[in-house]
Amino acid sequence: MRALLPLLGALFLLGLFATLLPEGWPGPDLFLAYALWYAGARPYFLGLPVAFALGLLQDLLGFGLLGLHGVGLLMATYAHYAASRRVVAGEALGMGLAFLYAFLAKWAGYFLVAYWLRLEPPPLALGSLLLEGALTLPFYLLLRRL
Repeated sequence: MRALLPLLGALFLLGLFATLLPEGWPGPDLFLAYALWYAGARPYFLGLPVAFALGLLQDLLGFGLLGLHGVGLLMATYAHYAASRRVVAGEALGMGLAFLYAFLAKWAGYFLVAYWLRLEPPPLALGSLLLEGALTLPFYLLLRRL
């Protein structure tokens, strides 16, 4: 039950950000922040399936094709586990690098699924990508401090 409260808070905040942010701005990926927070305190055999299921939930809520976010969050969580072994997890710089590694792996997973389904990839706007990462990072750091 304790792990479910941040997920409900993330769903509430997603709706809030959808109305408060200007048109065309990407909101923070709170599902990614929640998946990384959940995986941070658990072994990989619990964190990876939960991240995939959380991505499927995100797809079912209408955020994308079924499986797109599942693969993205799975790759992000796997990358986070790999990065967390190589950096000092308690420091802000180490957590920031682990988040950056996971964020880039999430987008690599998205493009992998898009390539596999033979979808035409959307034009990659670097500003939009940086803005999403910058909006997601504070929530990730806040959840890690809980």
